[in-house]
Amino acid sequence: MLLKRKNIDFNHFAKFCNTSALAKIFDFYSVFEGFESLDSLNFEEDVFENIEYLLLKNYLHIKDYFKLDETASYALSLLAKNNRKRFSINRKIQHFKALSTLKYLLRAGIIKLEHSKEAKRIKDKRQKLKKELRSYVIQDKIIFANHFTRFFFYFLKPNEKLILQNHYEEVLGLIKEKFELYQSFCFEQLSRELLEKKFQVSGVQSYWDKN
Repeated sequence: MLLKRKNIDFNHFAKFCNTSALAKIFDFYSVFEGFESLDSLNFEEDVFENIEYLLLKNYLHIKDYFKLDETASYALSLLAKNNRKRFSINRKIQHFKALSTLKYLLRAGIIKLEHSKEAKRIKDKRQKLKKELRSYVIQDKIIFANHFTRFFFYFLKPNEKLILQNHYEEVLGLIKEKFELYQSFCFEQLSRELLEKKFQVSGVQSYWDKN
């Protein structure tokens, strides 16, 4: 059975942290928001030591949180790293299989849609569209339900073979190499959350188009 984890906002997560260092709280939040055992986090150590002890050395248990077939797991690994556009996985997964997989993941609550704010192009019969625009389709983007799920499919699932061979230092090196890049979207999401609270608005999101 697939385990579902609730999204936790930053302020709520910070209550679990016995530290006032915002940078450290954010490091932990970007990895463990959505993790079921927050009380097992050790804030005396850094986030990477927690990743090694709680996730890498406990991987067989952690992977059971995500009882998904091979296609769904692969789709999530792609979405964790690419531009998150809805049809981006079609380049790697057959169209109809990709469509059914996304529908399942959306129903399961593992991912959700961030709807595009791009205005639909008004067709003018008198004006011929440029070749590159003829097949262009406005796409929504995908957001993971929580950071822990995205972290798992960004770093752990793609390196599962190394983890099961106990090559923890090698995996940690790969995580450290891309950690700031991974965190950049976590920071973007947190910024939206803080803006919504400060200005009492909802639906703050990024804008994207064909380019």
